[in-house]
Amino acid sequence: MKKTPVICGIVLIIGLLYATSAMPVQVEWTISGELDLKAPPEDMCASADGKWLYILSAGEVAVYSFAEEKIVNRIAIEKGFDRMICIKEKNSLVVTSRSGNTVQIIQLEEVYQFDTSGLPFQGSKSAPVTVAVFSDYQ
Repeated sequence: MKKTPVICGIVLIIGLLYATSAMPVQVEWTISGELDLKAPPEDMCASADGKWLYILSAGEVAVYSFAEEKIVNRIAIEKGFDRMICIKEKNSLVVTSRSGNTVQIIQLEEVYQFDTSGLPFQGSKSAPVTVAVFSDYQ
């Protein structure tokens, strides 16, 4: 007699699991942006940290920033490259040309811009390179 409620409970659980898995699922979406490129895209990949989208087209790799929601840089390359992959361990892009039997490795480095106006400095104000030192004596 005590087995009947347990069996009914198991059958009910299995039935609910089956019913929810058979329900149609809807997906809501919105278009968050659209890019105008100079040429049709050949390939694309995203950076490992999800900050950047690299878009390969004839003669360039466009660098799209998700934070700024715009193309922030264009890397000039030879025309004819038609495939691209991201290598997260090396922070690199590898572009290939099937017709030209060529592979090119593009090493990426983030460059941060700092406003140093009004800060103490040593040397010429027109120097081509600025070295900024951040320190904390605590």
